[in-house]
Amino acid sequence: MTRLTKEQIEFARTMTIKQRRVLSALSIYPDGWFMSASERADPELYDLIRHRLVQCHQPYMAGSLPAWGVTHLGKRIAERQAKGAY
Repeated sequence: MTRLTKEQIEFARTMTIKQRRVLSALSIYPDGWFMSASERADPELYDLIRHRLVQCHQPYMAGSLPAWGVTHLGKRIAERQAKGAY
């Protein structure tokens, strides 16, 4: 299992409410959601991807919008945040 980096832990401690709620929602619904253009362009949400807590992928259906889902590291952080850590 991959360990969380110091940078990821520090980011988890300083996440905004919006980032925490998106990460929590994605960890509850791991199949992911389609990303809107405003979500893809939001630097606050893009930080979740940059820190490898969330990943963007193209669903199996041809012509569909990109989707995003939580990574294993993101799920671990969301679980810890739910317990009051970070």
